[in-house]
Amino acid sequence: MKIFKTILQVLLIAQFAFFGISKIIGSAEMVATFDAFGMPAWFRVLTGVIEVTAILALVYGFADSRSVYIGALLIFGLTVGATICHLVLEGNASNAIPPVMVFIQTALMTWLHSRTTDAPALGTVSA
Repeated sequence: MKIFKTILQVLLIAQFAFFGISKIIGSAEMVATFDAFGMPAWFRVLTGVIEVTAILALVYGFADSRSVYIGALLIFGLTVGATICHLVLEGNASNAIPPVMVFIQTALMTWLHSRTTDAPALGTVSA
């Protein structure tokens, strides 16, 4: 289980590194996507910064396993927002499938992480 969790974690790091950096540097595809949603450029950059922050938390999770929960929480928020944008603003359900799949991937990674580590989830108080 721990190997599968690590594979999912590395895949999320790779995915969000690519997409986060693409948003920050303003790749043509990302600019077009955010323009189609009617979002300003600063929001695209902010989204990219949040994505990069999430991957930094996931990378740091190899040293301090509690930070995996921070990265996962950021990814959950991003994927919910992306799904809503594709469904409501764009009106395209097929484009909402990738963020839903990333949400499921993150949920599975987080669940496996909670089963394979002794570190408590954030906010857990020990007596």
